[in-house]
Amino acid sequence: MSYRVRDYLDMIADERRTGAYVRALRKLVNAESVVLDLGAGFGFFAVLAAKLGARRAFAIETEDAIGLGPALAQANGVDDRVTFLQGDSRQVTLPERANLLVEDVRGVLPLHSERIKLLVDARERLLTPEARLIAVRDRLWAAPAREAQRVREVRAITGADAFGVNLGGLRPHVVDAPHRPGVEPDDLLLPGAPLGTIELVSVSDPNFEGTARWSVPAPLVADGFAVWFDAELAGGERFSSAPGSEQTLHRTLYLPLRHSITAPAGGELSLRFCAVQTAGEYTWVWECAVAGPDGREVVRAARQSSLGALAFTPALLAKGSELHRPSLGLEGRRVQATILLAEAARSVGEIAAALAAQPALAFASRQAAFDWLQRTLPWLEAGSVVQHRR
Repeated sequence: MSYRVRDYLDMIADERRTGAYVRALRKLVNAESVVLDLGAGFGFFAVLAAKLGARRAFAIETEDAIGLGPALAQANGVDDRVTFLQGDSRQVTLPERANLLVEDVRGVLPLHSERIKLLVDARERLLTPEARLIAVRDRLWAAPAREAQRVREVRAITGADAFGVNLGGLRPHVVDAPHRPGVEPDDLLLPGAPLGTIELVSVSDPNFEGTARWSVPAPLVADGFAVWFDAELAGGERFSSAPGSEQTLHRTLYLPLRHSITAPAGGELSLRFCAVQTAGEYTWVWECAVAGPDGREVVRAARQSSLGALAFTPALLAKGSELHRPSLGLEGRRVQATILLAEAARSVGEIAAALAAQPALAFASRQAAFDWLQRTLPWLEAGSVVQHRR
């Protein structure tokens, strides 16, 4: 996912989230601080740390927004103490290790992209043994909930014809689709219960499994579950994505059930939630059960997964098999030719001309090849490290 400058500004404008980080930085930064801003955007926290008196700050970001950092640092009079690096932090070697880490590589949940792997690598290679982390731990919570209006509307589309076309065959991809619909406090049927805690100073396993349980005081019908996190920062600062007016831009995750589930008074309701990382992305798996007042299980809902929301087809699944034998299409042949030319230290203009001269690559002109390169090269160059200067 590529972020726009406006996206980063929206993050900064989130007073509850950014304010908590700023207060924590003010408590920890001193003249001996060497700060690492991981997933830095254009380096807001790195520049702030330098303004607060840090001896040095490093900002690392994969997105192009990091190129705006040097101008930001110069405008704030700290360009001599902040270094901006574009690339995967796991490919970066710093001239000195940092003793303070600031990061918020979260999505709707703290289990996002390769955050845990980035933290593990930073602790091992980029931080001193006694380094402090601004983000200390994330606590995950869940609560049974009613179906939000937006979710009902989406589900309803697959229950009726749309302009004469029956969409019922798409229903399985809707009922397994997690949402960020803006769950309201009134949608919660019971108070939040803990799913588990991620200790960011020591976590090493990117996968997560937790179970939340509730005693049911009165009969209820749950359509799904709301899941959120409380972030605990250094110095006692915190913020939350829980439903309500104090919610941050992370929002609350809603996990729908294929069929509403009924829990009797005096019984117990439970939710098991797993986050499994594969190929740098998370798959969420959830299942719930109901036990009666006597403790016997009376209902177990079908296990669901966020994979069900994807547009998988038999052909696509076959391509994911270890037995699949890939063959290069036009894009693959173009990339192959580009790699060979790049390894020969040719300029972009020279590569474009060489590509356009190969009829099998089907470029209408040198300009068409150049335009294709501009879209493709950032992906091919991903992982290389670029230092940005004013």
